[in-house]
Amino acid sequence: MESIPKVPDTCGQVCFTPPMPPLAPDGVGALGILAGLRRNAYSAFPPRCREQPVLVLPMLGRDVVIAAGPQAMRDVLATRPGLYRRIAAGDRIFGALIGRGVAASEGEAWRRQRRILAPAFTPRTVTLLAPHMAACTEAALGPLEASRGEPLDLLGVMQDLSLAVACTSMFSLETKAFGPQLRDMLHFYADGIGRPRASDFILPGWLPTLTTFRRSRFRRRWRALILAIIARRRASHSAGAPRDLFDLLSDAYGDRDEDLLADEVSTMIFAGHETTGLTLFWACYLLANAPDWRRAVRREARQVDLSPVGAGSAAGALPHTRAVVEEALRLYPPAYMTARQAVADHELCGVPVRRGAIVLMPFTLLHTDPRLWVSPERFDPGRFLGPEKPDRYSFLPFGAGPRVCMGAQLATSEAVLVLARLLRDNDLVLDEDGPVLPVGAFATRPNRSPAFRLLPCA
Repeated sequence: MESIPKVPDTCGQVCFTPPMPPLAPDGVGALGILAGLRRNAYSAFPPRCREQPVLVLPMLGRDVVIAAGPQAMRDVLATRPGLYRRIAAGDRIFGALIGRGVAASEGEAWRRQRRILAPAFTPRTVTLLAPHMAACTEAALGPLEASRGEPLDLLGVMQDLSLAVACTSMFSLETKAFGPQLRDMLHFYADGIGRPRASDFILPGWLPTLTTFRRSRFRRRWRALILAIIARRRASHSAGAPRDLFDLLSDAYGDRDEDLLADEVSTMIFAGHETTGLTLFWACYLLANAPDWRRAVRREARQVDLSPVGAGSAAGALPHTRAVVEEALRLYPPAYMTARQAVADHELCGVPVRRGAIVLMPFTLLHTDPRLWVSPERFDPGRFLGPEKPDRYSFLPFGAGPRVCMGAQLATSEAVLVLARLLRDNDLVLDEDGPVLPVGAFATRPNRSPAFRLLPCA
């Protein structure tokens, strides 16, 4: 394995070590791994997948390649992306939600969509959208702070808040009318038919199954809801109002491709609800078990202006809060894995890879590799604060290369601002005992939603 400096441990003996599911037994083969992805990606891969940067496992005449090392991921995602394509399983699993959106397209269509969306995800855009993030956060936290001490479903709160931020900042829409239905449908999909099946990876994309039928039926309902949201947005947006992401998309696609416009809107809503909401939940869970880091975030948050007026500059002035968010992304990356299919015979880190092979890249293994991280099992945001930063390809919560997540900076800044505002005036504690384990199935969700309490703090 290539030599990459470890990120040092900075917390001594006071760090919280969150519970994690055990890895799969070492004898598990390709079919066992694929079947395990439906239950939990955190426990689907055996230790040897981490010990070897590239592991080839035969399966029914086709190879499954586990590429868990940083050099292998760099080669697949960034250095030689032309040797790979998106796998059909991705369309099966996510197609019902995002259709032909930018996250699912390829080739010239993908390049065109990426060019259209790029202006909406610049650093300047983050600054412009920060006031919307701050206003949504104030609106969400107001009722919670008025009922401090009561049990709180923080997972639901954070997902609702992230959905509100996405709809308000990107589409100039409030979520009162359709927010509950969006949330219920996303939860229904993520907890059931959205979970990967072994058949998603094994069967050809054109072959229907009971699951694909159920996903198609879901897609019709989901599409009807998205089209209703688009119609409401068009009817409610007055002439001369500030332009937003929807205007950018509507100008590009207009009436010529209403389906693609709906797919892009779906992609943004899905990403806002799942990625940022889950990141905030996990950051809160970790902080509830780490009082020293709660105090560090609070001290920092009280030194900046987190109001809608000052939020644009505050996001870059919260290094400890950002480190907490990054450490949550390391331990619980919302997108726990990515995958590609080889389009030609070649070598990956010196290992032969055949055309048609499925290449799985589990970020869960990369982010907890003891050869890359000191005490990787510990919650230690300090590893992101010191002079020795993580190697670029040892920390990939948003992927890498040409298809890196366009909204990475936006999602991270939103999480930083929300977390700082939450901890500025409140203490956060768990209201119950027992482990909370990550379940990597559709995204990295908790195995249960524990109750929290907000308490006043001096």
